[in-house]
Amino acid sequence: MSTQASSEAPAPSEATPPAAGRAGRPDRWFGIKDLFTTINAMGGVVAICLCIEGQPFWAGVSMLLGYLFGDTLDGYVARKLGTSNQFGAEYDTIADHLSHCIAPGAIVYTVYRGVDLGFPPWAQQGLAIVLGGSIMVTASIRHARNIVRPIEVKGIWAGLPRTVLGFLAVAYVNARLAPHLPGGYWVGVVLIPASCVAALTYLPFPSHRMARGHFGYVRIVILFAFLTTIGIGVVYPEFVFDLLLFWMLGYSTASWMSMTRPERDRYFETVRRALAEAKT
Repeated sequence: MSTQASSEAPAPSEATPPAAGRAGRPDRWFGIKDLFTTINAMGGVVAICLCIEGQPFWAGVSMLLGYLFGDTLDGYVARKLGTSNQFGAEYDTIADHLSHCIAPGAIVYTVYRGVDLGFPPWAQQGLAIVLGGSIMVTASIRHARNIVRPIEVKGIWAGLPRTVLGFLAVAYVNARLAPHLPGGYWVGVVLIPASCVAALTYLPFPSHRMARGHFGYVRIVILFAFLTTIGIGVVYPEFVFDLLLFWMLGYSTASWMSMTRPERDRYFETVRRALAEAKT
């Protein structure tokens, strides 16, 4: 989810010519920026392989590393090198879907397939399929919806972003503390579907770019979140998902607080107009 345009917005027409790079030269269809997108995609691939091996914790670590060293950098590199193009946007969208939607679903399935909630094996597997599959299906529906009914408001995502949905679910099931408290896994049974519903709504979730316009310290908070997550991952790796869960819940709450009432009203008016036009 390096940029809203690449992860959430509808894809441009295939007839659109590729953007020219520096000095007016056409961009290569696969460039340096796309190597970072590949890192993001491979984080998801490795995560799925680790789930097959029954290692959901390290699958989550793979997904997180792919995000930190791939998804957060591909858009930055593209802007700095002036090599943004349609291929990069499409590739980033597909890589995000793999790493932030399919891989999290596999991780959730693996965790709930292995815990004992007192169900017979067939019911336990059914619950695991529903919880893991709900993330994959929700993200797929959301992507299709954003193509046929695009809601474009600068700096705001319509519904809980799929990257937040994926990381929130993975952070919860892999956390050291939360799921192991009494009834903790049952909380996940409620939290994951509720997050899926939030992703399919049109509730506004401002991006960090919009939040920076209101709070000058947001950039510092984001840097602190990255550094602390990496630091905990090195020093106390077993608690990295507890911290990530804190940041995911904090994002969801702080994004609401960053919007003023007039901004919220303008957003919902834009949504109403867009949906009305989509029906005609």
